[in-house]
Amino acid sequence: MKNPSEHEGEKAFLAAYDAYGDTIFRFLCMKIADRETARDLTQETFTRAWDYCREGGVIREWKPFLYRTAYNLVVDTYRKKKAVSLDALIEDDGFAVTDDSVGEKSTVARAEMSRVRIAIDALDETYRDIILMRYTEDLPPKEIARITGLSENVVSVRIHRGVEKLRILLGPNTKNI
Repeated sequence: MKNPSEHEGEKAFLAAYDAYGDTIFRFLCMKIADRETARDLTQETFTRAWDYCREGGVIREWKPFLYRTAYNLVVDTYRKKKAVSLDALIEDDGFAVTDDSVGEKSTVARAEMSRVRIAIDALDETYRDIILMRYTEDLPPKEIARITGLSENVVSVRIHRGVEKLRILLGPNTKNI
């Protein structure tokens, strides 16, 4: 029979899975071009969180804990094999970052998104990871700081510098970035 604290931990874990499972998967898809690997890493993220809880660890803030775990798994994956280009996401069947509306606007939007992905892929990893977390996952600098282990000030500076580098890579007609 479970004691009350085990039951509460299980409820918290299940609530965190429901709340963050899709966003962690989307984050991993943006980092790893292979959807199956992203699924595996999502599962591993939650398995590690569950193991941590079962071993007596207390997770006060699930979102930063899960993102940090997922981020570390991505780093481990990149260490094990050659980095995969973000451009491969464009060719990945069934994955769409933008709304696939019918018509010319959709074609233009996909072409522009492709151009932005190529530019993001060209960024140094120092900026790329933070730009992805900020603009694809809509995480505030404070949460990015918790995930990466950097100070909030360093994260803000890297966001600013990363955006400036993107503007340079994308050319003079990109003032809206």
